[in-house]
Amino acid sequence: MFLYIYALLGMEMFSNKIRLDWNGNYIANIPASVKAGDIMKTPYYNFDNIYNSLVVVFCAILAEDWNNSMYSFINSNVANRYLVMFYFWSLMVFGNIMLLSLFTAILL
Repeated sequence: MFLYIYALLGMEMFSNKIRLDWNGNYIANIPASVKAGDIMKTPYYNFDNIYNSLVVVFCAILAEDWNNSMYSFINSNVANRYLVMFYFWSLMVFGNIMLLSLFTAILL
């Protein structure tokens, strides 16, 4: 349930807002690029659908390359950088607390 809530929160804040051009640079104005017919790439870590959102949240909780996804959203200027940092850091803290409580519940 925790993963699903954070995945939906990430989709609400960051979905379809980060795209790359063929050189790997972030596109600042996506609607203008779509209107111009530019070809865009989606980065590996994104919140465009529920599957990718759950993968990003799961990887962040397990601390597997979570900083790469956080910095990609910070560098793309999709939202306030403090909002992005708060989202990922709260995900790390609360996710690890949930994981620890599940682990201790299994042991007891």
